[in-house]
Amino acid sequence: MLKDSMRCWSDKEPEYTWDDLSRIEKKRRAILRRNELPFYKILTFFDGTVITILATDPLLWISLGVFIGIRVCVRYMNINSALFDAMQAVDTGFIGGFLTFFLVFYVQQSYARLNDQYFKTMGCKGRILDVAMMARARLTKETGCRIIRYMNAAHVAAFVGLSDTYTSSNLFAPLNKEKNFLTEQETQRIVEIGPDSGSSAAFELLAWAMMEVELALKDEQIDPRHASQFRDNVLEMRASIGAIYDFKDQPIPFFYIHFLCLLTAFYLPLYSLNSALDLGSESDAHWAKDLLSCLVVLLQAIFIVGLRVLGQKLSDPFGTDLVDLSVMHYCAFTWKLSNRLLLSHAPSGDYKSFIEWQLMNRNKKAIGEAWIDSTELSTYEPSHATVGSIPSQVDQNEEKSHTVVSAIMESWNDSYEN
Repeated sequence: MLKDSMRCWSDKEPEYTWDDLSRIEKKRRAILRRNELPFYKILTFFDGTVITILATDPLLWISLGVFIGIRVCVRYMNINSALFDAMQAVDTGFIGGFLTFFLVFYVQQSYARLNDQYFKTMGCKGRILDVAMMARARLTKETGCRIIRYMNAAHVAAFVGLSDTYTSSNLFAPLNKEKNFLTEQETQRIVEIGPDSGSSAAFELLAWAMMEVELALKDEQIDPRHASQFRDNVLEMRASIGAIYDFKDQPIPFFYIHFLCLLTAFYLPLYSLNSALDLGSESDAHWAKDLLSCLVVLLQAIFIVGLRVLGQKLSDPFGTDLVDLSVMHYCAFTWKLSNRLLLSHAPSGDYKSFIEWQLMNRNKKAIGEAWIDSTELSTYEPSHATVGSIPSQVDQNEEKSHTVVSAIMESWNDSYEN
């Protein structure tokens, strides 16, 4: 809570530790599971909602203060009736309609940017997993592990250089120590480059992965076609990281955000003033009307301020807000799954397992061709053996494995010829 307060009054992001980021990440992952809860349960939560921000927003309380102050003055002070008549000519609804349009457009633009950055982030994960799968099938264990280590390290280094929240001390160093992305010599090289300074460290690591692909091609571990596939995945990951940095380099223009803040700062107090004077003078005043109008003013303030705050929160998804992307989860999950793919091992596919699979499918029946009417299905007899079925003569020779395999292959050949 103290760090959140510091963040509100200072432009500089407070320094977070690994433990701080882990606690935020845990809350963030838990909030993702709340979307399908009933509405009455959703309303019981405060963390990860707009309520905690609205409670400290000064414009909301200024708007309420203007309304309450005017109504108190109307009840206990003599106010010139000309003021009430003048406010009848003020149409704040027209201004509110335009402001709502601008705010909704701003939120939609911020959400579209967050969505694009999410898919670019998932693109990095996807390229690492693609390379891991190809490396398991084509490369030696040593070469495949090096490429995956470099690409995972680049994945983490990209977020370190992207956001002030994630630094080399609270993200890259702890993950590297836990997961062993890099050797000591390799880590020293990245430290010399400076992972906190931008995308240079991430691109350096991807260049190492590209050089490993070229060495594998030179050693004839892969042919030129597979080398091209490896290169494409590495370059696509570099492009995804570059696109994320492009979003960071060009946020939503400050001119537009300042314009929205200026409009809301003038509109909400004016709306509160207009609503308070519309209730009439002391002779027309009634506590029930005052209370209901106060609730309407509060709802309008929540709507206007909430949309503005929502757009600001969505505009930068790589911070400490609970609506931001789960960077630590993405990095740890990608490392775990890519190593799982490198360790994948298929059971031996001998003829016995093939025969067992065929025997399990003996009871399968043809359901007819695609053009056969359902009423004719009972009398339909397939003109050829169905793939997956075993000819009857195989039952008499199951002990002779080579005969079984031959019969099955002949059945398959007849099926394809027919």
